Parts: sequence; structure tokens; C-alpha cells
Amino acid sequence: MRFFTIENPPGVPHIALKLLRLVGVSEAKTERCRCVPIFLVFIAIIAVPKIALGYPNFETSIIGLAELFFQTNRFVGVLLLVLYNNTLFSLVRQSESFTKNVLKESSPAAQYLTKTDAQITKITRLYLTALLVPANFYSYSPIISTLWNYYNAHQNNTTAPAFILHMEENFYGLNIRETFNHYLIFGAIMVPTSFLCAFVGTAKLVSILSLIKYCTIYFQLVTLKLQEITQKQSCSSCELHSVLRMHQHALECGDLLTTLTAPIMLLQLLLCILVWSSMLLYFTVSGFNTQFINLFVLFLFDTTETFGYCYLGNQLSDESAHIARAVYECKWETLSSKTQKDLQLALARAQRPVGITAGKFCFMNMEQFAQVVKTTYSFFIVLKDLF
Repeated sequence: MRFFTIENPPGVPHIALKLLRLVGVSEAKTERCRCVPIFLVFIAIIAVPKIALGYPNFETSIIGLAELFFQTNRFVGVLLLVLYNNTLFSLVRQSESFTKNVLKESSPAAQYLTKTDAQITKITRLYLTALLVPANFYSYSPIISTLWNYYNAHQNNTTAPAFILHMEENFYGLNIRETFNHYLIFGAIMVPTSFLCAFVGTAKLVSILSLIKYCTIYFQLVTLKLQEITQKQSCSSCELHSVLRMHQHALECGDLLTTLTAPIMLLQLLLCILVWSSMLLYFTVSGFNTQFINLFVLFLFDTTETFGYCYLGNQLSDESAHIARAVYECKWETLSSKTQKDLQLALARAQRPVGITAGKFCFMNMEQFAQVVKTTYSFFIVLKDLF
């Protein structure tokens, strides 16, 4: 596919940037307008019906609100990327400058960058292609199942079956749970909306995970360059200063990434806790049934996304910390006093924690993921006592 064709040098998540352009995250002002109709669809078709139009019973209200939390995380996350547009493309330009310097000469670091970039691109292509299967299933299966059950009911002169909704909500006065024509109108609106939800969620997930992974690679490249210098018989001050500048650029990329993702990760944690708590509350109220399965799917998607951010955030922090050891092992005792002072500065910088944060409160890592699980259970206990 032409969409997957990449003509730019490796080292930057080009496919993720193409996805973001389609949802309005772009340096061109004319392309930024694309986010307006996308967000209006979210407000009109998802947010307003779920917040203002009510639910037939308490159980469906839990599912409806869980779906609202889940979709809010996707759409508002992309909106935050639009608002932090300048930070994103500052990060992109910094990344392009960093990788351009690495690729100028043939070295193990350049080979590692090219190889890893090809692997990430391949995985991204496979993921986006595979995503078409669940996207089509969740967009079309409710209508197909309902039409099949409705046809069989009429053939056998039995009671009309319950209509299967894409999302639990009332929809602007339409009797979508009992009137067939109203249900078809609702289905015709929800099929493209479901595809839009899948696309927006994919753009957010792929772009952020790719940016975190590439920033991790930048720190790995600094470590490789330091190890490459250490293996030589003689280590020149010029080569070492070049690597130290690489380290500084990698730190700048890390700072820009933290600024970009901080509000998105805070929203991710808060809404993830609400989705998990909703699932537990629904299971307590209604037990295991078909609607619980739908809620459990949201739980799996949200859990996988949060786990991905925490896992790659943990990797980013680890790789930035590894540079301190690489600096210490680069034969500093044979260098001039000025170079030793530069190494001391690099060592101090390497000991500063680098990673993605939820707001300015906590780092997104595996320890934080475990803490989110504990917080969710505590919040569920409160909800259980209230209801």
C-alpha cells in the first residue's frame, strides 16, 4: 500500500506521523482543521447521548459510562496531540537531526538504527493491517446479528429479538431498542462512527508508542557509541565530545517527549481506573452475561494500552540510566582534565531520571502499573459501598 511507503531516512516514526496527519495533527494549518469534524462527531454521537439522554436501567448506565470513559480517552488524547502540535514537531525535528548525525558514517550504531527502524516499521504495518479484522467485526457484527435474528423471528412467527447496539445509549428520541426502522437509522450512523473510533484510537496508540520507542533507541545509540569508543586503543577528545553532544540531543528529545505525553498519560491513568472500576461494579451488580463480555473487551483494550505505555516507559528510563555506566567505563582516567569534567557533567545528566510521566505526578513504568491496579481496587470498594 502507498500509505506504508516511506521515502524518508530511518530514525523517525514516519507511519505514525502519517496517521496523525489524517486526524489533524500536522504542521500545515489547513490540515489541522481535520480534527474539528472528528471531535464534533464524538460530541454529537457519543458524548451528548451518553451524558444527557439517559439509560433504560442501572446496568446499561454502567456500560454506557464505561464506553464514554473509553472513547473520551481516545478522542481527547488526539485533541491533546493537536494542542501540543508545536512540541510534537519540535521533537520530530530534533529526532531527524539526531539520526542524521548517526547515519553520516557507517558504524555499528548506524547499522543498529537502520535494522531497528525496519523492525518497528514492519511491526507497525502488521498491526495496522491486522486491526482491520476487529474494526470490521465491531462495526458490522451488531447489525448483521440483529438482521439475522429479526429475519428468523419473522420466518418462525416468534417474538422480535432484542436489538444489538453498537454502544449503550439513547439516541435523540429514536426507539432504537424496539423499533426496527429506528434501529437501522442508528446503525447507519454508528457503523462509520465505529470505524472512526477505531482509527482515532489507533492513531493515538501507534504514535505515542512509536515516539517512546524511538526515544529509547536514541539512548541506546549513545551507549553503543560510547562502547565503540571504549573498545578502541585510543580515545580522542573529539570523538568523545561528539558522543556527549549526542547524549545532550537525546536528553532534549526525552524532555520534549515528556512535555508532549504528560497530559495524555494523566488522562490515560484516570480514565483507565474508571473503566476498570466500571467493569468490576457491573460484575458485582449483574454478574457474568453477554453485556459483561462487551465491557470486558473495553477492559482488555484499555489494559493493553496502559501496559504498553508503562512497559515502554520503563524501557526508556532503563536505557537512559545505562548511559551512566557506559560513561564510567570509557577510559576516563586517560583523558585530559577538561574532558574528565565534561564526562562528570554527562554522568550527572545520565543519573537524572528520564521517562514519560502522568502530568507531573509520577513516571509511567511497571511499578506505576501495579499501583494503578491497587488504586482501581480501592476505588471499586468505594463504588461498591455506594451502590
